[in-house]
Amino acid sequence: MKKFASVLLSAMMIASVFTGCGGSQPNSTDPQNSETQATAKKIAYLTPSMDVPFWRYIANGIESTAQENSLEVQVYDSKDSAETQLKNAQDAVVKQVDAIVISPVDSASCPTVLSLAEENQIPVVICDIGTNSGTYASFISTDNEKGAKVIGDYLAELLQDGDKVAQITLNQARINGQLRKKGFEEGIAAKNLAQVGFKQMEKVNRQEGETFAQDLITANPELKGLFVHAEDPTMGAVTAAASANRSDLKIVGFDCSPEMLQGIEAGTVAATSAQQPILMGKTSVEQVVKILNGETPEQEIKMDTLLITKDNLKELENSILYETVLTKD
Repeated sequence: MKKFASVLLSAMMIASVFTGCGGSQPNSTDPQNSETQATAKKIAYLTPSMDVPFWRYIANGIESTAQENSLEVQVYDSKDSAETQLKNAQDAVVKQVDAIVISPVDSASCPTVLSLAEENQIPVVICDIGTNSGTYASFISTDNEKGAKVIGDYLAELLQDGDKVAQITLNQARINGQLRKKGFEEGIAAKNLAQVGFKQMEKVNRQEGETFAQDLITANPELKGLFVHAEDPTMGAVTAAASANRSDLKIVGFDCSPEMLQGIEAGTVAATSAQQPILMGKTSVEQVVKILNGETPEQEIKMDTLLITKDNLKELENSILYETVLTKD
């Protein structure tokens, strides 16, 4: 397990080195090769927030795959603001990028960016979250509903009929958040678990996870299960449960990190439904390459999650599916 977590941590450290804190510097080709720079195609990645590890992992997949294909890429941090994301899109248009990859701040604001790109004949690939409407070339997503149902099914196996559960959700203006909430509710229905409420995140950070978990535990002393929609807030919920002396509370999550793996091994996290963010970024650029080569990209690609529990941690060290999350040396 230590070896597995160490490898994953190394990959995520590589991701942070690639993207950096500002997330706005181009990853250009060799500056000594001016001819390559002059002819290189340019893409922009519009991300919701570089403060969230998941988006940094996607950016890592995008940048490394762009480099493999001699593409220049600039990563824009939207700071969880739809207005900032639109301004970033406008900047990308001014810089005459050849394609845009976007992970929308929310599904309702994405159509404005898509419209701007369409007006300027710039193809767009959406990576995660989704849009309420608009024209795009390809949509790369996780099967959020299925992944959340799997984690709901697993939690239901751990609890008794009628036990109380709650959720700390993604912003419900995001389609992926809606699907995770729906899938989880489908999963817990098998045992008639009583959902006593949910809290909706905006920043998707550890502090929100801890604060909302504290609120839910205080308001519902008999709470037996808690589903948190992202990795960092899940660890915040673990802190809240420990502070409340609630070692009996079964906490399950979505996404993954070395810390979550350690939590699963220690029993403070019961399970998680892990996405494949680096592979999602890689696949997004592969669709961009098809477009730039005059080929037809796949309209929609859905990726499975992987249920990680204490029982299967060891076998995952050699899992081909989970290795797709990692950046190889």
